[in-house]
Amino acid sequence: PLDRLDEIEVVERLAAEAGLPVPQQTAHDREHAQRQKTLLEALSAAASFYESRLWAAAGGRAREYLFGRGLDEETVRRFRLGWAPEDRHALRRALAGDFPEALLIDAGLLRRPEGGGDAYDYFRERVIFPIGDRAGRPIAFGGRTIAEAQPKYLNSPEHPLFEKGRVLYGWSAARVNSAREAEGGGPGAIVTEGYMDVIALHRAGFTTAVAPLGTALTEAQLAEAWRLAPEPVLCFDG
Repeated sequence: PLDRLDEIEVVERLAAEAGLPVPQQTAHDREHAQRQKTLLEALSAAASFYESRLWAAAGGRAREYLFGRGLDEETVRRFRLGWAPEDRHALRRALAGDFPEALLIDAGLLRRPEGGGDAYDYFRERVIFPIGDRAGRPIAFGGRTIAEAQPKYLNSPEHPLFEKGRVLYGWSAARVNSAREAEGGGPGAIVTEGYMDVIALHRAGFTTAVAPLGTALTEAQLAEAWRLAPEPVLCFDG
């Protein structure tokens, strides 16, 4: 499938199918595209790790929290929710054999202490919400504490694939459903407050819900909403 290819590979595949020549790519172009692909692979591996931890014995408290918020197992699995353990090196150990530490730091998965020392996991003891790109591939994460840690919600730091003010949570799933909703007279897109609002609305049958990432709605995010529907509905808290 195309979503497993980097940018250049997609262009080459489509050009070959259309019988068109492909402009010669420079070494810099290939290096950039390969780096994006590698970041995506690291982020996908992290999403799988967090998912596995949620359904392991150690994820019991996180499952209890999610089920207590009215979610069922099918919904939790559909949105690929996860759990970041308390262990500050759990993700680092899990991915170290496949990805260099510098790449995991660039992807916002690890953080290096300001005073020096070993890098540690960016998310710890938090329920994890994967944030996808337009194709649904994980490019960042939101983490919700179930302890007393602050802030209550924490987003991945920005990196080459993730600019917080340009992304809407749930965009990929909403894109699939927005045209059908609009044709049927329903809202083509609903922009709501946060992760749990999006998930709850999808579970209730409003499958075009999206949300900004804990910030005010930006012009870029409005443009993304208008890509989904000619008249998106804003449905924020109070």
